[in-house]
Amino acid sequence: MELFLFFMLEADNQEIFDMVLRLTAYHYPENIVLPQGYTPPNLAVSKLYWKAWLMLLMLIAHNPGSLGSEAWNSFPPILRALMEMCITNDFTTSSGTTDQTELQVAAIEKQTILEFETDLGAASTKTVITENNSLLLSQLTSLDPRGSTRQPPPAVIEQLRTLNATLRLGHLLCRSRQPNFLL
Repeated sequence: MELFLFFMLEADNQEIFDMVLRLTAYHYPENIVLPQGYTPPNLAVSKLYWKAWLMLLMLIAHNPGSLGSEAWNSFPPILRALMEMCITNDFTTSSGTTDQTELQVAAIEKQTILEFETDLGAASTKTVITENNSLLLSQLTSLDPRGSTRQPPPAVIEQLRTLNATLRLGHLLCRSRQPNFLL
């Protein structure tokens, strides 16, 4: 008879969400001087940003009582969608399409990154930045974890599918009754 032991990752400090997400922040080179009065947008390195969400999801699955309800209530759009994907074992968007709000958020985010990169370029090389020559557009995302829902990239969805299968995250979340994520 085989006995499977699941070692739990224990955590109860809810500040961990913000601490981990802050680690994903993009920091522009220190030698670049931005225009007077300009405040750079809150941006994150995309790959790190999505890895952070997957790490937090693993922590929540192992600590649903201490972290789960806080995550469910404080980070509803993104984290709730990832948790639901694991619980239902359905790794598609709810409608299968991108809604109008998500398209608007993506357009604003793209414009913000292009403007920021233009300001960085103006400070160093005086280069005009467009979608075609942007170096940051594909690498950055808005650092707004409590903002609107955004569709994870396909590679992140595939990682989530693999993590759910190997670590049984959905099973761990389903077993939780305080809070009950199935309601």
